[in-house]
Amino acid sequence: MLKGKAIKIEDPLPEDLITEILSWLPVKALLQFKCVCKSWYAIIISQAFLSKHLNNYYDNYDDSDTFFAQYFVTKLGELALYEFLVDETSTILSYEELRERPIYNSFICGPCNGIFYLDRYSYRDHRALWNPATNELKTLPPLIRKPNLPSLSFYAGVKEVFGFGFDRVTKDYKVVVIKSWSKTNSKIRYPLSVFVYSLSTDSWRYWGDLPQNYKLLSNNKCYICLNGVFYWLGSDYSGGKTYDEAIISFDMATDLIQDMQLPDYDKPARETVLSVYHDSLALLTVHDIKDFLEIWTLKEGCWTKQFTVGTSSYGRISPIAHWKNSKFIFECGPCKKLTLFDIITQEITDLGYIKDIHSCEGIFVYRGSLASLIQG
Repeated sequence: MLKGKAIKIEDPLPEDLITEILSWLPVKALLQFKCVCKSWYAIIISQAFLSKHLNNYYDNYDDSDTFFAQYFVTKLGELALYEFLVDETSTILSYEELRERPIYNSFICGPCNGIFYLDRYSYRDHRALWNPATNELKTLPPLIRKPNLPSLSFYAGVKEVFGFGFDRVTKDYKVVVIKSWSKTNSKIRYPLSVFVYSLSTDSWRYWGDLPQNYKLLSNNKCYICLNGVFYWLGSDYSGGKTYDEAIISFDMATDLIQDMQLPDYDKPARETVLSVYHDSLALLTVHDIKDFLEIWTLKEGCWTKQFTVGTSSYGRISPIAHWKNSKFIFECGPCKKLTLFDIITQEITDLGYIKDIHSCEGIFVYRGSLASLIQG
């Protein structure tokens, strides 16, 4: 040890270099590094850094080790939300019920950049955006009514579908709600109304009505928003008692709604589920009589059948969600245990979780982010 000589402290790294290094680090580390010093804290909470972190780390590394699962747990329709932690082999290490989630009994949709949309419409209009990593919550204003809604009309609370995504052009988060409405003592079928919420304006607007032929839409059991386009599975009315299956999409950047036909899969199907496979829209069908599963993907407007997999050795299966590395999460057997299916090796792995009696209403793979719900 040198005595009598001062130790020279080197000049700190340039701020732009510190920012670049931090932007490639995982969220858990950044939440800790906010406490290192005031300058790091200022960097990490800035909007410029949050955008840079999404581009550098979030869009380039898939370190998912968590998923949320949603179950109906009572006959009255009470929803429970569970958080599952898995290891690198996709084995469940632990799980717990999220009893303290911001809106009790709410459906979830997401995550988009680590943010979820919460929707509780059955009892009263209660909606919010939520970032679990930062515990930031943005309560949305009440949904507006369609202009010039006929008298004695009401919205059907149980017939609502929703979507959530990010407009990369305007850097804005949007929520889409599609609702049916009815008229007292009338059997007339009215068109579905579309409403769009913008975080930048913190307001809803009426987009318009879907064409009269659209009848049934369903919420997805996993998050399906690709390149800023959200998808739902539904049907359109072709006359008489016939309904043709269709996929409805909403482009977050252009506000354009389009429909497309499903591929010519083998029918009849017991299960028809939208999902994601290798960053493409996918359709999974389970045949109602024969024991096989089909997986189709959409590329440049064309459907291609990727796999036909026999399922007799797995028992009754229900596709729920996509997982990384070409894997899907299924419910299997009469006890509805969660399993992980590798479509390449056709191996099925018991995840070690059974929610007896109650079926899974959705599984959402979670990746935390520092994305802020505060605009400006």
